[in-house]
Amino acid sequence: MMKDTINRIGIIDIGSNSIRLVIYDTTVDGGYRVIKECKSSARLSEKINEQGRLEEQGMDSIVPILKQFKLVCTTFGVNQIRAGATAAIRNASNSDEIIEYLSQQSGIDIHLITGKEEAYFGFLGVINSFDIDDGFIVDIGGGSTEITLFENRRYVSSVSLPFGAVNTNIMFGDRGHWNIDQIQQLRTYVLDKLHEQEWLQSRPGLPLFGLGGTIRSLGKIDQKQCSYSLPTSHHYALETGVINHLYDDLPYLTLEQRKNVNGLSKNRADIIVSGLIIFHTVYQYIQAIRCLISGEGLREGMLHDLLDPVSPVKSNTLDFSIKRLLTFEAQVSPTHLQHLHQLSTTLYDTLREEGDTEEIKKLLYVSIMLYRIGGHINYYQYNQHTHYWIMNTSIRGLTHREIILCGLIASYNTKSRKQKLSVDHMDILLPSDEEWIHKLGSIVQLCIALDQSETQAVQSISTKIVDKTLHLTIRSDVETYIEQEELDRVIKVFKGAWDLKLKVDFPSIS
Repeated sequence: MMKDTINRIGIIDIGSNSIRLVIYDTTVDGGYRVIKECKSSARLSEKINEQGRLEEQGMDSIVPILKQFKLVCTTFGVNQIRAGATAAIRNASNSDEIIEYLSQQSGIDIHLITGKEEAYFGFLGVINSFDIDDGFIVDIGGGSTEITLFENRRYVSSVSLPFGAVNTNIMFGDRGHWNIDQIQQLRTYVLDKLHEQEWLQSRPGLPLFGLGGTIRSLGKIDQKQCSYSLPTSHHYALETGVINHLYDDLPYLTLEQRKNVNGLSKNRADIIVSGLIIFHTVYQYIQAIRCLISGEGLREGMLHDLLDPVSPVKSNTLDFSIKRLLTFEAQVSPTHLQHLHQLSTTLYDTLREEGDTEEIKKLLYVSIMLYRIGGHINYYQYNQHTHYWIMNTSIRGLTHREIILCGLIASYNTKSRKQKLSVDHMDILLPSDEEWIHKLGSIVQLCIALDQSETQAVQSISTKIVDKTLHLTIRSDVETYIEQEELDRVIKVFKGAWDLKLKVDFPSIS
């Protein structure tokens, strides 16, 4: 990608618990990638006095952070900065004074984000990173909690409640120590606020998408406890039983004991209980079926709104994610990839059996489009780099199981056919997945062979199965020596995976 097509944007989120800067490279069609992130744990909610004011001393503690963030933006060549302040400053009695002071002292134009805007930006972050139509979103910050309902991928309702993990810890906690009475007091306080919003109980049985440090931390704790084999937060599911177990356990540990909980950072050990109580209360009240952790929220929503304020919601999360990744990472022709996709569709439509799900086509599509993504590290070892890259990158719109499968299918090669490839992720994969890895991996290899020269010498194929043999007829107007030689190498792979012979008919070129 040419540098002159990149617009570099800095998003600053002045939250109640922390202040973050994320720098993105963006494209005209809404694509983006993170190139730098900085964070400072400011705990602004703790600096608000009894009169609800943030005095100048508290403001001055933030200014150096913002000045350094601006320096980072300058150093990285940022073209545009969008900065927003959320609950701690929004709920302060002198919020306008704070915004004016911080903007003047830091040289950054800071916007005071309303509660509705905060919920909307969170919705944009979630909806563009999940393949989902309906659900609730909860964003538990340091000084506020936003709850949003969306249906058919459209924002429906939201509320911003003036409590979060930091200020409720101050209100109800005893410097990080909790007893049953304090827990019940906070729970009652939250329920009183929830009862005011009738729509919160209008859609029982939906998934809840969780934003914020509290829910991410709960996910990390559960992943450590169950030795989860893919340590990725985004799209990790917290089931009802796990949520209840954490609620019954964490509040009754001492602060020192919580500091030693595997997966929980020490600087969150004091506020994790208040955040957990809020989360558990909301989860039960809306009657959610599970919580899916989102790695994208407010900051990504601010970015989507900035890049495309008219139509910020993407119609297809996975397609958008694949296109975004290829724009920044791929060193292969889009024409070649689209041709492979067409070939693979023709092959699979012939091979598919009754009962095959649409998920199979999705896995094949992603694996084909990303098979050479590791080539920008080393062309000659792109298979192994592709596998690592897919397993460790942010492909939005896929579950963890689907990410693992795509990593194994996309990096499949002739040596894979004699290996059991699912062994490292038996806790996530299904027993039937091993067979599909080999079947789809062999299709990917066959399609790569059919365009080995990357010139589309094989223009199209026609296929039929007769007597346990797949007959593959090639249409081509040019010589296909490279393709023919590569096909000889992968025929055994295909035969072993599908238990079919493969007969390829090439046209004679005179």
